[in-house]
Amino acid sequence: VADMQRMQMDNRNPLAPTLVPALLAVPLDGFAARAQDLLRDWDHQQAENSAPAAYFNAVWRHLLRRTFDELPEAHRPDGGDRWFEVVRGLLADPDSPWWDSADTPEVETAREVLAAALVDAADELRASQGDNPARWRWGRMHTLTLENQSFGRSGIGPIEWLFNHGPAPVSGGSAIVNATGWNAGVGYRVTAVPSMRMIVDMADLDASRWIQLTGNSGHAFHPHYRDQFELWRTGQALPMRWQRESIEKAATDTLTLRP
Repeated sequence: VADMQRMQMDNRNPLAPTLVPALLAVPLDGFAARAQDLLRDWDHQQAENSAPAAYFNAVWRHLLRRTFDELPEAHRPDGGDRWFEVVRGLLADPDSPWWDSADTPEVETAREVLAAALVDAADELRASQGDNPARWRWGRMHTLTLENQSFGRSGIGPIEWLFNHGPAPVSGGSAIVNATGWNAGVGYRVTAVPSMRMIVDMADLDASRWIQLTGNSGHAFHPHYRDQFELWRTGQALPMRWQRESIEKAATDTLTLRP
C-alpha cells in the first residue's frame, strides 16, 4: 500500500531525459546561463518546490510556441504527451523546416530555437519570480483553483470566495503519473486532476486507502466541504474501511436516512 501511494505521486517528466541534454548542449551566457545550470543535476521530478521544474516547463512552453508558430493561435500545442513525441522526433532532425521561424528572413535550426526558448523562459521567470533562479518554484506557477460548478463563476466576489478555494501550488504535470494537467498554449495553471486516488489491499481490505479532491460535503459551511484537499495535494490518504466492525469503531458521525 505504501509503495502504491508513493507511485501515485511520481512526478517524473518522461520527456526530460531526452530534452534536457539537448538544452544543455546549447551555449549561453549571462542570466540565461545561470538559469540553464538548474537543469544540470535535475532528477526530472516536478515537485512543487522544484526550481528546475519551473524553468524546464517554461522552456517547454516557449519552445512549443517558437517551433510551431505556423499554427493558428487557436490550435497552439497543449504540451501533452503527443507533443513529447513530436518534439522527440524533431530533435533528431535539427534542420527540419518546422524549426524555421515564419517571422524572420533567416533559416533557423534546432539550436537557434532551443537557445531562444531558454532565454525566453529565463526572462519570464526573472520577471515573475525574481533574479535568483535557485528560488524559482514550479508550484508558484503551476496552481490549482477549486471552482464550484454552480457558483464558482458567478461574478460575485463574496460568493466565489465562499465556494471556491485557491489557487494552491501543486506538483506533477501533464502526461505524468501525478497527472495535474496544464495547457502550454494557455498558461501553467492546472486544468485537469485525478479527482480521487484509491489503493485497495486485496489481502487486507481494511488496510485500503483513498482520498478525494475536496471533501464529502457539498455545503460550503460544512467542515467536510474541502477538508481533504490539503491531504490530496500533498499525496496523503485516509483509511478506506470495509468491515462493519472497524467502520463502527472508527465512526465519529452517523447518518440516518428516513423515508
